[in-house]
Amino acid sequence: MTEQDNWTRTRRAVAALHKDREDVLSASLAVRQKMDRTQISHRLLIEMAICTCPETGGRQANQEDIDHLCAQVLQLAATAQEADAMRAEAIPPWVRLGLAGDVRLASDFSGLMRPYMSSHFEITHESDVARYEQYLEEPKRGSKTEAEVFGETFLNAFLDEYGISPIRLADVAAILAEDALLQQRNVVVRSKVNLRSDLSTRGYSDREIDRLFRHFVLPARPDWTVVSPPFRSKDWWPWRYKRKLSVMNRPLIALNDAEVAYAPGFCEDSFRHVASEVFTGSFEPEYFTAPAMRKYVGSTNAARGLEFNKSVASRFREAGWNAWTEIEMSQLHCPQDQAAGDIDVVAEKDGIVFLCECKDLSFARTITEVVEQLGRFKGKHGDELWKHLRRAAWIKNNGSRLRHVIDREPADILSLLISSKIVPMQHAEGFAEQVIPIDALPEFLNALV
Repeated sequence: MTEQDNWTRTRRAVAALHKDREDVLSASLAVRQKMDRTQISHRLLIEMAICTCPETGGRQANQEDIDHLCAQVLQLAATAQEADAMRAEAIPPWVRLGLAGDVRLASDFSGLMRPYMSSHFEITHESDVARYEQYLEEPKRGSKTEAEVFGETFLNAFLDEYGISPIRLADVAAILAEDALLQQRNVVVRSKVNLRSDLSTRGYSDREIDRLFRHFVLPARPDWTVVSPPFRSKDWWPWRYKRKLSVMNRPLIALNDAEVAYAPGFCEDSFRHVASEVFTGSFEPEYFTAPAMRKYVGSTNAARGLEFNKSVASRFREAGWNAWTEIEMSQLHCPQDQAAGDIDVVAEKDGIVFLCECKDLSFARTITEVVEQLGRFKGKHGDELWKHLRRAAWIKNNGSRLRHVIDREPADILSLLISSKIVPMQHAEGFAEQVIPIDALPEFLNALV
């Protein structure tokens, strides 16, 4: 984590020292991917080890053992992701086993993944370069209350789900760090009884401590591949993100019934990650058990979608276009059996009309997530792209109906899929719609002139 922070803080310096920008991006991406592979493989190895390794006996793993196992773990995850791609018909279902035991596929999906990940990293890299001065400033402690930062609705939902507030969770990380500093240890092993006593002494209630252990301790199970409620099978699948049984979401590792191990620095990152992801609605509603939290996530995602529509409309207006949001097909007198729903944004200038489907999508980090995102926009009957294309086709065939909105006869009607960030669809061969990330929209519109 320290090495990753160093690379983030020094990106501008590295860029200033080297003239070849493409070489800087390529080298930085390679280092980032190497660090990601190291973190992911070690986290997965921990998840497996606490369920499969004997508490007594056996032998101490050396670095060579760990390196070998991490390589196997990465291969396992990669193979599972490729299997997901085959099931989704994203790559041909063709597999050949070599004499050396190697697995060969008709496609490894790199033709899409490589430019997609490189494009996304380029945006992140440039953002880090632009924020260089911020990394040199002393962090300022805010004066707002927890309710002012998060809102009462989120806090109540978070308490219902986790039984402890975000600020109290952050304080737990500080307590763990203080104890580790006294012990001069990066990784701490201590009894659960001792940890409970320490937190109780610091003013934590029995309910808060119980819920902390319930939601943030990764339990040791008799079988790594078997789970019981409230966990789901995909909560242990190592090729998935946003899992309940992951070290990222449960940084306190149960070594047995009596002891836990943890890295305080990682606990701080984990607690911040959970609170942030929940606050922004990044987890699916089914991840949670509390009705209040499920409702919060659903409403947050719906509100974020509407706000994104407004942001797209604003970008059009800033470029000199007229724009309207959420235009119902019923407003255009479209029969419901031919097309239903609404057009997120209708933009017009000099008779040229864009019908925009706006999507605030999460960053798809793995082949599995990319395939799932592509699956939502295949243009097949019932999916999200099909609905948009159906609406756009009807309007193009009945262009005069737009006079109810733009107050003139359209000269040309075009359609777009506008995304909140770089998405896999931009790099998918033969995709049925033009995709423009919102940050690229001004340049796209200027090029039309």
